[in-house]
Amino acid sequence: MLGGLTMLMLVTLVGCGGSSSKNVLGGKNNIVLHDQNPFYDPSDLAIRLNQEISFTVYNDGKEIHNVTIPAFAIDMDVAPKQSITVKLPAVASAPRDGFYTMYCKYHQSQGEATKIKIAK
Repeated sequence: MLGGLTMLMLVTLVGCGGSSSKNVLGGKNNIVLHDQNPFYDPSDLAIRLNQEISFTVYNDGKEIHNVTIPAFAIDMDVAPKQSITVKLPAVASAPRDGFYTMYCKYHQSQGEATKIKIAK
């Protein structure tokens, strides 16, 4: 029952996605992984400075996916129809290039990668 409720909440979130505004991670925000491009929904991600952040990543595909964020030493697999919780520590300043890279180690060469920007 809990899985069905989680899925309903994630489907609702996906239906609301697609805008060009930044999706600040944390709170009720979640990421859904797809087997086809666009791989991430939403794909425009951001974090706020000085806030520890947790978010859920759900794999709605048939293939295993992965969340790798090198700056935070994160490397987590997500089995099909499963979810993981990713926790990012608070950061006090933006990285030099203004974003953190997040990708799937299995599908990065196919374009499964995104940037996590610093929200303003």
